[in-house]
Amino acid sequence: MSVETLPSTADGRPQARPNPMYDPAPGIVRPERPGPVPDPEVFCGWAGETVAALDPTTEADPVGILVNLLSAAGAAIGPGPFMWIGNDRHPALIWALTIGGTSLGRKGAATNTVRRLLKAAVPDFIASNTRSGLSSGEGLIDMVRDGDGDKDPGVTDKRLWVIESEYGVTMARGRREGSSLSGILRQAWNGEDLGVMNRDALHATAPHIAVIGHISSRELRAKMQDAEMAGGTYNRFLAIAVWRNLLLPDAPGASDELIDNLASAWRTVITDARRLGEVQLTPEAAQLWRDEVYLALCGDEGDEGPIAEFTARAAPYAKRAAMVYALTDHTDRIGEAHLRAAWALVRYARASAAHVLGPTAAASTGDPHLDKLLNAVKTAGPSGMTQSQVQVLLKRLNATQRADVTARLVQLPGFAAAQLSTGGRHQTVYLYAPPD
Repeated sequence: MSVETLPSTADGRPQARPNPMYDPAPGIVRPERPGPVPDPEVFCGWAGETVAALDPTTEADPVGILVNLLSAAGAAIGPGPFMWIGNDRHPALIWALTIGGTSLGRKGAATNTVRRLLKAAVPDFIASNTRSGLSSGEGLIDMVRDGDGDKDPGVTDKRLWVIESEYGVTMARGRREGSSLSGILRQAWNGEDLGVMNRDALHATAPHIAVIGHISSRELRAKMQDAEMAGGTYNRFLAIAVWRNLLLPDAPGASDELIDNLASAWRTVITDARRLGEVQLTPEAAQLWRDEVYLALCGDEGDEGPIAEFTARAAPYAKRAAMVYALTDHTDRIGEAHLRAAWALVRYARASAAHVLGPTAAASTGDPHLDKLLNAVKTAGPSGMTQSQVQVLLKRLNATQRADVTARLVQLPGFAAAQLSTGGRHQTVYLYAPPD
């Protein structure tokens, strides 16, 4: 397992990696960001290069542009490429809720930036396969319905990118008595055939539907009910917190030349990816998955609560996102960089959910093992936790993985590691003192 060593600051702590789309820079005015910041690894490959090229032209959050781009690209690519995860066939579908203030989140700006690019790259897809206004499960099936002989030819192109700018309304519709919307959405995320047992007997075979929803933090907290989280509808979505990232009072938008140049490349990427079939990990990425990513994303079996419910599909989502990163890089092999980017995106989604779902959850770091350790050290009080106790707490991790978690713990405000002498032996103890 390779571990990246970062330069140290004067006090011996590792330096943060440069994060060009969020770091302060001369001549750039960035509003204060009140929540988590994505790891720079999320901006990987051609998708990341596209976001970097578009970033100076809009106030939208780069991670908001990124998740819209991955979602739209996966929808446009269609049902050809897939991955086996166990015995489940996963399509290249990314669903996301972009969560931010009504005006400060710039949620619509992120979607419109991607829509403008893809309108130039794949105009027929944007014109015919982009919809909004989810109201019922039957309505969604009708958009991709099978034919019924001569009476109804049905829909032959089952690709669909659904954009819901008021997802709170969609949530309310899904809670109506007798509504089939939530169940149909769960089937659609899985890539399953859709159908309802009613008099009209609507069916849709092999649909390929991606969904982007916009919602404010306050509205999400108000409308979300525990039963809905446990039902599994919302863990189909990556929760992506967004804020205005730039102040551009005279933003001209992207030039036609920039859009045309990017669109030309994206047209080729999407056309070529549509011909692909099964996508697999390279041997190096497979090793990374086994050694680091899978255990980190699965958490512990006893984990409960709203964050665990909201992010229950973190592990398969990492592979899905890695697949889309790879496809947009013109390959059907997921490399280490693609998997690390997807892992970082899923971590950011978890941190976003923690930030949005309230003061208790907002203490989350985005890593369930680190969250578990920091909460245990806080609970331990002045005596702290010994290395032996940490080993028991994180028993599912190996020594190298535990060392990584404890190293990250002591970088957090208020946490420290001390060496105590116990009968001639030195014991490492992890302590917490609230920052002043």
